[in-house]
Amino acid sequence: MNNLTGLLRIASLTFFMQSLDTTMLYLAVPSMAEALHQSSLSMGTVVVSYMLTVLVFTPVCGWLADTYGYRRIYLLSLGLFTLGSFLCASADTLTGIILARFLQGMGGALMLPVARVVILKTTLPAEKLSALNKITLLGLGGTLLGPPLSGLLITAFSWRMIFLVNIPLCLICFVLAKKYMPEQIRSNVRGNFDTIGFMLVVSALLFILLGLLGIGKQYFTSLWVMTFFLIAMVLLYSYKNHQDNTVEPLFTLSLFRHRTFAVGIASNICVRIFLASAPLVLSLMLQLEFNYSPAGVSIIMLSLAAGSLSARFLLRPALEWCGYRCLLLIATTASATLIYSLTLSALNGSLNIIVVLIFILGIFTSVLYATMNTLTFSELTDDTYNAGNSLLILSQLLSIIISVTLTFTLLRHVNYASNAKGVENYHVSFLLMSLGLFLCCFIFLRLDKNDGDVFIQRAQK
Repeated sequence: MNNLTGLLRIASLTFFMQSLDTTMLYLAVPSMAEALHQSSLSMGTVVVSYMLTVLVFTPVCGWLADTYGYRRIYLLSLGLFTLGSFLCASADTLTGIILARFLQGMGGALMLPVARVVILKTTLPAEKLSALNKITLLGLGGTLLGPPLSGLLITAFSWRMIFLVNIPLCLICFVLAKKYMPEQIRSNVRGNFDTIGFMLVVSALLFILLGLLGIGKQYFTSLWVMTFFLIAMVLLYSYKNHQDNTVEPLFTLSLFRHRTFAVGIASNICVRIFLASAPLVLSLMLQLEFNYSPAGVSIIMLSLAAGSLSARFLLRPALEWCGYRCLLLIATTASATLIYSLTLSALNGSLNIIVVLIFILGIFTSVLYATMNTLTFSELTDDTYNAGNSLLILSQLLSIIISVTLTFTLLRHVNYASNAKGVENYHVSFLLMSLGLFLCCFIFLRLDKNDGDVFIQRAQK
């Protein structure tokens, strides 16, 4: 095995492991809630805590790797992820799982970015696209395997097994990294980290999350919620002034002068807020209202992943046929329509019909995500790729956290404060998701017909 093959296996297994962990957890929420004597609707913090930690530590990943060595930071991240997984499986309380997920998130924040940067810095320009595609395909394999494996483990053993599965995968990555991961890579990255900018951005994100978590909670009044959001706005404005007067800021906001970048970031946030929680809501509805087993629900989650994988073969010809603007409008409208169809009484929990709908939804959502992501980079250069990539990752993580937090808050509110009963509670969520996605179409109307054509032209050559 040559060095590049070894690095590709490390990065692919890392992506696979993180995808597997995320998809298995979604399916395990009801079983975990029952074992911990909690309501399923109170388990949102278990999902959010991991993503919050990843959100906080993502900005420091590149600096840590360049300063202390890529192999050292990657091995450290594996150790944190392994320990966090073991503690999650051992926890007997909700608080214990949340704390373990924070530790697991610290490792997750460093693992994949380090592995991806090593691939980008050690491959020739002509090989980068092929290498990244190989990593993505195995990551989608984790998304495919996650639902049926989760259903099997929960049914045959316990929800704790979904965390223990990570440990042998971490050990394999550890052995490969010791052999193939370089310690240092020649880099022109600055030596000084923008600590002030980091503290301002992270503090703002934390106050945004506090405000979201406080919505609808008895121990947080509306005044407290508004105060949290106001403090977050002040901190973000302070960062703007800070980066204007800093030679090498954490993030360069001038990137938003590019229309495609601004639309890409805005659409990633808005679309994911309304779309990211759809599989979670569907899983809860089928298990809690239609009494499907985790194994039965895993078939639906598998169809979503299969649709996403199928879309990888459709993206390039679709872009060549109609361009970015048209394809984004089509994919967003189709996704909104399909989510709305989940509220139709004709479904009545029919597994066969839902599997077909979710497979098609997987195709359109995968096309939508991939198109938004590539559009974001279409006007950037080699000097701005790193900053743009960091902002994209943070926007995606923040939008998923907002989506999960608001979803659990909405379900609790509808359950306790309205006349809606049973499955109608989940239909309200699907209706709001659908409406929000339709409104996202207005973001894409800001694009010109030829925006993003530089990538299409490269594909045609």
